[in-house]
Amino acid sequence: MAAERPTGHTAAPAPSAPGASPASLASGLADERVDHRFKALPPDAEGLTVGALAAERRNLFTGGFTTPVLALSAESVAHNLDLLETYAERHGLAFAPHGKTSMSPQLFVDQLKRGAWGITAAVPHQARVYRAYGIGRIFLANELVDAVALRWLAGEMTADPEFRFVCYVDSVRGVELMDAALGAAGATRPVDVVVELGAGEGARTGA
Repeated sequence: MAAERPTGHTAAPAPSAPGASPASLASGLADERVDHRFKALPPDAEGLTVGALAAERRNLFTGGFTTPVLALSAESVAHNLDLLETYAERHGLAFAPHGKTSMSPQLFVDQLKRGAWGITAAVPHQARVYRAYGIGRIFLANELVDAVALRWLAGEMTADPEFRFVCYVDSVRGVELMDAALGAAGATRPVDVVVELGAGEGARTGA
C-alpha cells in the first residue's frame, strides 16, 4: 500500500517537548515528510514520511538516490558502540562522544544507552539542537563567551534544573566574560568549566 502524500507543504514539527525523553523525541523524526531539505534522498520519495521510505528498503544503487549519499553499516555502528562502551568501562572513563559529524539524535540515543555521560558539541548551535532532542548533558569542546549564546544557556539551565552543561575555558578573561554575560542574563546557577592546559611549551593553547 502506498503511503499517503500530502497535497501541500508540511512544516517539520518542533521536536522539543517538556519532559520528553531523547528516545521519544528522536523517534518523531520518522514522521517527517521527505522534501528538498533531505540530501540525496530520492526525488520521487517527496511527500513520504522518513519512516515509510525506510520501510521500503530501497536499493542504494538502483532506488533513486542521488549522489553523493552517505550510508552506514548497521553492523559496524553496533560494533563501534559496543567497543567504546567496553573501553570506557575498562578504563573508568566518562565518555562524551562528539555529535558534530552525525548530528543524529537517533545515534545520540544509542550512545547514551551504552553509557555515554553526555554528547559533545563544537559550537552553541549544535548544543541548541541537542537540547531540542532532550539531551541532558552537553560538553562544549570550546570556550563560550558569546553573550547571546550564554543568555540562551542561562534560560535552559533555569528551565531545567537537571540540565548539565560543561565547557572549556583557557583564560581568566574568558571566565570574566562568561560571568558578566550570565549575570546579565539572570542565571540561577553557575556553568561548570574545564580548564584547558597546553601539553607543554608551544602547545595549542599556550597555557
